[in-house]
Amino acid sequence: MSSSKSAFITGITGFVGRYLAEYLNTQGNKVSGIDRRPACDIPKVSYFEGDILDTAALAQLFSSIRPDRIFHLAGVSLPSDADTSPRYALDINIMGAVSVLDAAFQACPSSSILCIGSSKQYSDTAGADPITEETPCRPTSFYGISKYAAELIGMQYTRQHGMDIRFTRSFNHTGPGQSERFVCSDWTKQAAEIELGKAEARIWVGDTSPAIDFTDVRDVVRAYALIMEKGTKGEVYNVCSGTAVPLQELLTLITAKSGRKIVIEQDSTRLKMHKTGRKTVGDRSKLTRATGWEPEIPLSKTLEDLYRYWLSSCSLPAA
Repeated sequence: MSSSKSAFITGITGFVGRYLAEYLNTQGNKVSGIDRRPACDIPKVSYFEGDILDTAALAQLFSSIRPDRIFHLAGVSLPSDADTSPRYALDINIMGAVSVLDAAFQACPSSSILCIGSSKQYSDTAGADPITEETPCRPTSFYGISKYAAELIGMQYTRQHGMDIRFTRSFNHTGPGQSERFVCSDWTKQAAEIELGKAEARIWVGDTSPAIDFTDVRDVVRAYALIMEKGTKGEVYNVCSGTAVPLQELLTLITAKSGRKIVIEQDSTRLKMHKTGRKTVGDRSKLTRATGWEPEIPLSKTLEDLYRYWLSSCSLPAA
């Protein structure tokens, strides 16, 4: 990537935003971003505290920065949060997208924009075959609805105003630093606490019967950067590994990290309000054709890095 490029990230202090900022820095980009936290400790980043729903403030920022590329990551990211508070999730995920796109149209209409969507835009019962971008979007949760609506709105900005907007439908991704409210992070944290003697040898789980498509977050942000570099205006790209891993197999990989005999118990609070399909796997061939991207980090390394992250974090004294 050219060193002259300026990149702006909404949700920059979040799990994916942080990795994206660090990756773009390594590629010579001048990185800035916005989030609601009072401070940002990511090196070499120009940070602005603010609310993406404040269109006027965003437009002022865009006008002063003139970013070449805008990565729109901010939003409610946990499907169960959207189920619990639909209005809040719809406000942030739909109207937040409108606000970002409107601010960009006002202040920097020539910027390229990447809107991050979700595999939850597809139906949870899409079937056992790999899901392509041609698979109909029939979301079955408030979260999926909010992400699909944001995509449709972005498509309209492209049609009506000619803006260069690209879209992802990102499947599950994980890695060090992810909230324990997501399954891989939840289970590896529990395993780390057992290893450190901070919990009994018992891991609490929800539904372990589905098979899920997981990608390492470090591969995901590389895909996002490549879509902005080599992708096409108005196009949608699945970001996924193309492999479905049974959650029971995932659990076995995690528990094997300890020499202890670990009991598995089901926890009703971890069961999702909306059941996932028995198998969810994406087709990444469109993304690979367009950009050459392929996942490089195996799930075994992702889990090892995540486990070591929790070993380190759980060893720290309580604040």
